[in-house]
Amino acid sequence: MLHSKMRRALIAACLVAAAGSAMAQVAKELVIAAVAGGETKGLKAVAPLYLKEKGVKLKILESPYPTLFEKLVTTFQAGNSTYDMVMLDDPWMPKLGTNNWLTPLDTTYGFKQDPDIPQVVYDVGSWPPPHGAVPPSERSKARHLYGVTVVGNVEMFMYRKDMSAEPKTWDDVLTNAKKFQSPDMAGYLIRGSATNPVVADFLPILWSFGGDIFDKDWNVTIDNPASLRAVKFLVQDLKAVAEKGAESTDAADRSRLMAIGKGYQSTVWPGEVTSILMDPKVSKAGDKIAYVPIPAGPGGKGYGMMGNWLLAIPKTSKHGKEAAEFIEWLASPRIQKVYAQEGGIPIRKSVLNDPALAAKNPYFGALAKSLDAGPNWRPRTDQWNAVETVLGTQLNGALAGISSPEDAMKKAADQIHDIMDKAGYYKK
Repeated sequence: MLHSKMRRALIAACLVAAAGSAMAQVAKELVIAAVAGGETKGLKAVAPLYLKEKGVKLKILESPYPTLFEKLVTTFQAGNSTYDMVMLDDPWMPKLGTNNWLTPLDTTYGFKQDPDIPQVVYDVGSWPPPHGAVPPSERSKARHLYGVTVVGNVEMFMYRKDMSAEPKTWDDVLTNAKKFQSPDMAGYLIRGSATNPVVADFLPILWSFGGDIFDKDWNVTIDNPASLRAVKFLVQDLKAVAEKGAESTDAADRSRLMAIGKGYQSTVWPGEVTSILMDPKVSKAGDKIAYVPIPAGPGGKGYGMMGNWLLAIPKTSKHGKEAAEFIEWLASPRIQKVYAQEGGIPIRKSVLNDPALAAKNPYFGALAKSLDAGPNWRPRTDQWNAVETVLGTQLNGALAGISSPEDAMKKAADQIHDIMDKAGYYKK
């Protein structure tokens, strides 16, 4: 019979071994909170390959866009370890970064920058932001990399290449819109639905015209002369050559009209290209559409808008090391090529500029140029959701003719100032 001390030691050893075995078993599955939609297409496609190569299953839990954000905030506030990785839209980084809910990938897991990946991809995944206005509460924080882009979204421009040459400037856009407008074709398709849609359609125009929502000190500038010029260009000049009911048009409507030959030009996201414009079941004009970076404004430069989806590791993740290994695997040159072949939107320059892949994905070249050109991101503030709602409501009202551009932007400026003031952005 075993001595009691030996017996206790043996039992303890067995328990430790069992716990270790259980942990190893759990680590064979990584749970990812993801957005429902085309953004997860590439991720789902490479999941079986990761299981085959690494023996780790990816459990992808999808939620609609607004629901996902709410779930993440609720989960992190409660300190739950539900997710090993989270997929987040880049405007959510300020909220998650401000609250210290994510694991720094550089200092914790040794992530380093790769010159084949555009600098802006690392910038948008860093907190505090490396350029632009920084929230007052975040200015003293050390900067770290918290997310790596999994969907290389940048807003681009599309036009009918069978009808004209590429529009280089917004003046060209308006000239062509007037030339090609007809009862059967809108000269410009406006994504004008209230709040997020119209703001997304407008920001590239705003920045290209030299306007902005804030200056570097968070003073509201949406009603200054440069910004008002951009507003009038959208709600007056472009509306005059746009589709009927532009104030109710969203992305899917815009791309469907372009796909069936009812529109000459518009802004566009890569996801719309893959899901609608390249779909032979929908698109009659797909092979007649060209994709280019956002046209230049009066200052000579055009600004695309970032819409990157990032993969990040919560501080509460039970399997941070394994999650980091997956992110590195996904971003590797070999897997990025597979990812792109399976319908994912890649981030590597070498993949975007691959001739064979570009032939099958006609927007790859424009996306590569847009990333290199230094696209802008939405203001890096945890108040962005409220700011966007105000701006998008007032822009939509001006587009619908309910208010003048001046009155709409004055109301927007006053309301946005109040939001930022209450959030402590201005010194008392």
